[in-house]
Amino acid sequence: MRRVNPTPSQKQRLLEANAFRCCVCKRSSVGLNLHHIDGVSSNTVDTNLAVLCVEDHDAHHRPSEYKERSMHLELDFKEILRLKNSWEAFVNEVKKPNPKVLATLSCYGTEDLIHSLQLVLQWSDERIEYKKSFHLLDGDLDRLTDEVFKELASLGSGIKLAFIDEPLPVEHCSCCGTGFSRTMKSAVVARLTDPAWQTDSYCSIYINPTQASLALVFFLGDQQLLSSSLHLCQGKYLHYHTEGVDDRILVKPKPSIRAQATQIVSHVLCEWAPANVFVGTGDPDAPDIITDLALPKIWERRL
Repeated sequence: MRRVNPTPSQKQRLLEANAFRCCVCKRSSVGLNLHHIDGVSSNTVDTNLAVLCVEDHDAHHRPSEYKERSMHLELDFKEILRLKNSWEAFVNEVKKPNPKVLATLSCYGTEDLIHSLQLVLQWSDERIEYKKSFHLLDGDLDRLTDEVFKELASLGSGIKLAFIDEPLPVEHCSCCGTGFSRTMKSAVVARLTDPAWQTDSYCSIYINPTQASLALVFFLGDQQLLSSSLHLCQGKYLHYHTEGVDDRILVKPKPSIRAQATQIVSHVLCEWAPANVFVGTGDPDAPDIITDLALPKIWERRL
């Protein structure tokens, strides 16, 4: 069948749907082609056209020429279709007033000398959609920071940016080492991006009346986002555990252990800032609601 070329309006529509970027490498300001995913040049419908840069388009048609670049080894039609659908969905999401995606900015090096920055754009389930590195060889830190914000602005004004301020070692830098990328847990993404957090979030705290332990569970509406626990361990540690965090905090001589435990809980509540907090104790299946965080004396058993 004869080839059917995309119309000018169709090309513009697809470019806008991809934020004028290649759906594979996510680069902008490069030559872009519209590729027939199924290889049928007469099947020129939006769902069968992928926006590819010249290099990735060539890598699909001539994979043997790109053996040294592992990212291009499996650019078959299934992978291109997956990347197209995922990227177009992401671009559509970031155009919303309160997109449920998040950008994180990590730094590599030391506090005295930052080696590079990495911008990661992720879905709420921690899937990384796109990442880009900014190296100090390309400019000073102020310039790189400006480039980060330009990159975000080119995608959408509603994307929230989370700074991860503790530097990772240089050997984890994506351009110089293992390429370790940090993302935010889905619960954190919901807290930072969902406007309903200000009104519909709550924390349920259950205080065990017979043991030095308590549990905190955070909800957004009917959805449970995060559970955590705190207990007195061996009479000398306050052990706080949640997804990705396992802290054993040495008990100090003063103030009381109950006061120190209450400080930890208060810190967690301050960080998460739920709209409502409910505290209960007694029967775990039908707890009695109490007005404050009153821990039982069993917490004062020191070694």
